[in-house]
Amino acid sequence: MGTRGNSIRDLILPIPPLAEQRRIVAKVEELMALVDALEAQLATARTASAALLDAVVAELTGTG
Repeated sequence: MGTRGNSIRDLILPIPPLAEQRRIVAKVEELMALVDALEAQLATARTASAALLDAVVAELTGTG
């Protein structure tokens, strides 16, 4: 491929104002905290469902 003088240094990338960057970071941090909380709830639900399944199997097989 031929070179057309294109280089990463030639790219013009718009950057939002600092206040907007801070709002973006705050929102991302808020959403990441929500993701962490949802992951914790999911882990708890998986543990509870595994325990419930074990109890049902034990009840049905008479081993509990």
